[in-house]
Amino acid sequence: MTWFQSGFLLRPGKTLRSLQHGLFWLVLLGLRFYLTSISFNVYNGFPAISIFLLNISSIGTIMLFYYALIYYLWPRYLAKHRYVKGLLLLMILLVIYTLTDALAEKLLISSCEPCITHLAQAQPAYFQLIQTNLSNIVLVRLVTLGSPFFLFLTLTIPVSIKTALHAYRSNMKSITLAKEKLELELNFLRAQLNPHFLFNSMNNIYGLIIKGNTGESASLISRLSELLRYMLYESEADTMPLSKEIKLMADYIELEKIRLNFTKVSFDPPVIFSDTGIAPLLFIPLIENAFKFTPDEPGAYIDISITVGSDAVNFEIENTVNPARPNGVPGGIGLSNISKRLELYYAGRYLYKTWNKGNTYLVNLSLNL
Repeated sequence: MTWFQSGFLLRPGKTLRSLQHGLFWLVLLGLRFYLTSISFNVYNGFPAISIFLLNISSIGTIMLFYYALIYYLWPRYLAKHRYVKGLLLLMILLVIYTLTDALAEKLLISSCEPCITHLAQAQPAYFQLIQTNLSNIVLVRLVTLGSPFFLFLTLTIPVSIKTALHAYRSNMKSITLAKEKLELELNFLRAQLNPHFLFNSMNNIYGLIIKGNTGESASLISRLSELLRYMLYESEADTMPLSKEIKLMADYIELEKIRLNFTKVSFDPPVIFSDTGIAPLLFIPLIENAFKFTPDEPGAYIDISITVGSDAVNFEIENTVNPARPNGVPGGIGLSNISKRLELYYAGRYLYKTWNKGNTYLVNLSLNL
């Protein structure tokens, strides 16, 4: 996530938030002043300073209405379905806005002699309206819907921006919460896998040492050390080099193989010519599942293959299972975690399928990197 997303859009501080609001209203004021100066309207022909002051007063009253609506009326009444009182207060706020806007305009035009002269000559009808009582001006603007319509058009811009930002922030918050939840589950998976796997591996290595097979036991201890270092310390990042993940798989498979007597395990790690990033510990739960549910008996096998292309990875594992086991091979937190992580990191760019063929279980996972 970039600084612009995190600091400017998602969580701006009070100072930055005030600057954002101030910048928006200044841009709106400049746009209003420019359009008023070049377009045909009742102010056309007024001195530039008078047009500028009239626009300042208009933007000021709109700001008051906007903040009262967004930060008071909406959260306290309309958002809580208190519609009767909310709409009543909205009508009162609209009258106050119209009264304030009309009063400011009347005072500014009345204090400008060139404005009065030009208005009397070019806009006699509006000149007559400005000369009447303030209550009459307010009534005319409300009855003709002039003020409500103008206010609605102007507020469309800030309300749309605020609505879009709110939707964006809500969406990013949901994504962040989902990611944090998956990270917690992944940490739990690490904590669940490490002690169990470490206990079995150490027992198997101890057995090799007792038998006097020091060469193989030393090699396995080295593999175990590298594997645990990677799982505990290096796999905290969102992505890790694919070559390291494949090395992790190879070490894990070698450590699991030493406890088997009859099961044939095949895995030929591919050569990585151009390394790429991949979500860490994505394949280990699938491999662990295969070793867990493959009966160690004559004829049993675990075939693991991974194919790496220029922008894709295809992982496949097939193993024998006990057909008497009900509902095939169940999935624990590791397997359910895979589906969630795939949807988070590779949404629309993965294919994850499993097949229970009675005596065998097949998993295929394809990633478009």
